[in-house]
Amino acid sequence: MAGFGRRILVPAVLALVACLVLVTLVTRGRWWKGIVPGPSEIKVGVIGSMTSGLAQLGQRQINSALLAAEEWNSEGASPGQKIKLLIEDSGDSTTMAVTALDRVLSKNPCAILGPIYSFQLFALFPEIQKEGILLISTSGTRELTQKNNSWYFRLYPHDGFIKRVCATFAVEELRSRRPALMCVTTEYGKSGHEILLETLKKLGVTPVIETWHNKDDKDVTGQLMAVKRARADVIISQAHPPDTAILLKQQRELGIHVPHVASSAASMPTVHELVGAAMEGVYVEATAEPNFDPDPRMQAWTKKYVERFNTRPDSFSVLFYDSARFLFKAIQAVGPDRANIAAWFRKNTYQGLAGTYAFDQDQNGAFFAVMLQYRMQQGKAIPTVAKKYDFTK
Repeated sequence: MAGFGRRILVPAVLALVACLVLVTLVTRGRWWKGIVPGPSEIKVGVIGSMTSGLAQLGQRQINSALLAAEEWNSEGASPGQKIKLLIEDSGDSTTMAVTALDRVLSKNPCAILGPIYSFQLFALFPEIQKEGILLISTSGTRELTQKNNSWYFRLYPHDGFIKRVCATFAVEELRSRRPALMCVTTEYGKSGHEILLETLKKLGVTPVIETWHNKDDKDVTGQLMAVKRARADVIISQAHPPDTAILLKQQRELGIHVPHVASSAASMPTVHELVGAAMEGVYVEATAEPNFDPDPRMQAWTKKYVERFNTRPDSFSVLFYDSARFLFKAIQAVGPDRANIAAWFRKNTYQGLAGTYAFDQDQNGAFFAVMLQYRMQQGKAIPTVAKKYDFTK
């Protein structure tokens, strides 16, 4: 009888253990190992500027994350799993950005799609490294991936790449020999200024003047008049959306008729609205131009974005959307484990709307750009591609 009891008891215990293991794996979301759990949420943080002057750019990126998550969930790409975005406002200060991060972390996300502004990203780095969580952004400031932060991934052409494109375009395509550099005093401006100078030097060209302004300045007449007196033949600017609009508008008002090669902020529809006719002839660095790209995939996406948010996307919108989809793909492949997502990112490429993304040793993931030139047609700034660059390996 005792042997008979043991023969019944042992299989029962083993069955119970197996059930407990199954429950544990399922409740921890280990669906990517072949075990399909019940419905649950995968939390992804989204931090961006929804208030202040920086919201012009931040809200478009948040829109892109929302669209990407809505599509992913409706597609059923991860059966039984839904992406839940934890959205927080980073405003226009490091304090607001750090507060936003604290709120997101309190809900235990597996990764974070971060703000575009480098001064906010730098403020987030200590806590990101301490927590061991992915921070993905579309900021161009070169120094971001030079801080030995293994948890930060950039999915935008960094200034070390795109500023070389701008300087090379000004010299080789516009034949500039007397360029003026006009930069904002933020980390973004300083980073771009350094790389522009370095590239121009390699091309055998020295700027005739270098000017600086603050991101909140409302008048840059003094700087522009100094550029005029220096007889510059091209202006190369590195600025955020509000100050880019002021630079372009006041250049026209002051009658400074030289080509202007502007940073990517000048590709934003909100800047076009502020600048108006002063967009005529302006050259702009960009990674994509969703509103005028003939690619059917891009046209379909732009139409969906406009219908969903009643506003037009810009190049940053496209890359933030691609970033979100790339992240969701990683989660689908290895689950919501922070270290596994980071490892998968380093080894894999992704074909997005804007281009192919592949990380280098510094975790920079985008190496393509276009130079656009805008012309005014029926009161609207319409771009054409002046030159394409793609150095994706």
